[in-house]
Amino acid sequence: MNVNNSTSFNLISIVGYGTFITRNLWKDKANVEVCLVTNFTRIYPNNSWFPYVLRSKGSFKALKFDVNKQELETLDLIEGVKEGLFERVNTEIYLKNNKKSFAFIFIPTIKTIKSQNLSLELDKKDRWKEEILKSAEIINKFPELVT
Repeated sequence: MNVNNSTSFNLISIVGYGTFITRNLWKDKANVEVCLVTNFTRIYPNNSWFPYVLRSKGSFKALKFDVNKQELETLDLIEGVKEGLFERVNTEIYLKNNKKSFAFIFIPTIKTIKSQNLSLELDKKDRWKEEILKSAEIINKFPELVT
């Protein structure tokens, strides 16, 4: 059973697809599970230390976890939402047994896409999986993240 340090009953589902996974931001959160994110592709540009997701007809696996309002505000700060670097959008995800759900995901704004020259051509094989594979704990707990 996952423990949550939340005092709020109103939990919000978030998709962790990059450093939220590898920096263990999911560890003290509620309802952590692998999900399939549709209509996006994760890219990890060579000159970056974290991945991005871009709208596409693709899909990738990530972690879904629940946070309270205060934790969500902290994630917004981490992602630079107020600065216009990323935006938080609600997206369709699929959980175990192909159960459809929705969660918020942080995507780069048009400003960030242009300034970083982001495109689907930068990463054709989801190189972020290689970063996930560096953590035995993550692979032991969520092996389906990299399959």
